[in-house]
Amino acid sequence: MNKISTFMIACMLAPLAMLAQTEKNDTDFFKALFGVDKITIVQDFINVNAAQKDAFWATYKEYEIDRKEQRTARIELITDYAENYTSLTDDKLDDLCAESIKQKSKNAKLIKKYYKKLKKDGGSKAAAQFLQVENYFLNLSRVAVSENIPFIGELDKI
Repeated sequence: MNKISTFMIACMLAPLAMLAQTEKNDTDFFKALFGVDKITIVQDFINVNAAQKDAFWATYKEYEIDRKEQRTARIELITDYAENYTSLTDDKLDDLCAESIKQKSKNAKLIKKYYKKLKKDGGSKAAAQFLQVENYFLNLSRVAVSENIPFIGELDKI
């Protein structure tokens, strides 16, 4: 039974881990959902006047670099959960939960930091549009992860 559960977890998580591991796969994720790259969606959605355009998009590119660093940490957390799923102890669960909370806090701080920078570079409307579209993408990503990762104890019922 333990081998079957481990195999099922590996099968469920492999596509998710593969999807999230590279920049190319990040691009593929958005192309699969929307038919275009993320930057194309963001550029179509966010309205920046011509005078502020260069500064705004330079800052946005910085954000994307920082966001990808956080994505790596998130993938590591998901991988850690998957690798330990069949033997989760209270201590391991506490560690995973603490790391998850820490990562969500870091992500919120990152968005807040760039919201302020983008507001300065492109105005309140453009910064608000950034916040709105990033929250949309984060929610999509969280749903994708939630749909592909078994809940704690879920496979014990099989």
